[in-house]
Amino acid sequence: MTMRRLLTTASKRSIKDAFKVNAVFRTIDAAYKELEPTIRFSPEEIWVNCIIGFDQMLKNHDDIGDITCRMWYNTYCELTDEANEVAREFEKDKFETATSCIIYSIIACMTASDDWEMMKHTETLMFQIAEHSELEAIVSPFDNNIESNFAGYIQRYISMGKYISDRLESPKACVDPIIPVGTPLERTKAKEDAKKRLEFMKGYLPESETLIMTSSNFNTMIEAVEYLIENDVVKKQETKIRTSMKVAHLRYTFYLIFKNEGKCVGRQLWLDFLCETFSQMQDNKTSLSKHFADVPPDYDRYFKPRRKK
Repeated sequence: MTMRRLLTTASKRSIKDAFKVNAVFRTIDAAYKELEPTIRFSPEEIWVNCIIGFDQMLKNHDDIGDITCRMWYNTYCELTDEANEVAREFEKDKFETATSCIIYSIIACMTASDDWEMMKHTETLMFQIAEHSELEAIVSPFDNNIESNFAGYIQRYISMGKYISDRLESPKACVDPIIPVGTPLERTKAKEDAKKRLEFMKGYLPESETLIMTSSNFNTMIEAVEYLIENDVVKKQETKIRTSMKVAHLRYTFYLIFKNEGKCVGRQLWLDFLCETFSQMQDNKTSLSKHFADVPPDYDRYFKPRRKK
């Protein structure tokens, strides 16, 4: 049994919960949510059908040319056939728009793949969209909302070789193989463990009388960390937090949280958190992602600084 191309309310809810930090889902949701009342086709359904189509290409890489040749038409037919099966009323032009949204989402994944054999077939699909829909109305919402970590996610997804479409046989099976979303209990534990790792920042720099940060700033930081883990949203800070730690040590501390306690939150969100929360990150935004995992040579000294008597 495979996931239906048309979804129940329960399936939509499960997908939204399981993939709320997924760059592809978030982009599709932001791009096409406003169309839902008009075309009566949800972002969750566009996402599912995008994944089905993209996975088909990944599984049959040697046949990409044949797959793309009739992809728009085949997707449309499967959607309308299933709509008839489940007695879901539809209008031809609305399903055409939904199909074009699906196909353009697949095009974006193909482009992000960095796979030339795949990318060279995107033009074929663009022509198919243009035959049935107003191209700008399909392309602009997506391009205007594409997340910065979209390409990175797709490339990691391809390299992992685990297909989401194989895991969608039931709503309970929905899981992102790249960024699994934690349960409420797991997120509560993540908040507790992250706070324990950050406790050292209440103290002083090693061999120094310099406080790493004020107690007020420490509390503000912990609140922001907990808010991020709980909601997958970076809390806005009107006044940035100042610390005495070097940029490299501060950055690496949150890399360790990302890799250990806070892995239920996507990498890009932790990077955004650093930029939004700390004043010393304002001049280091461009290099932050590239050096996120770099270990400072003297990091251990900072990780357990001396507490003032």
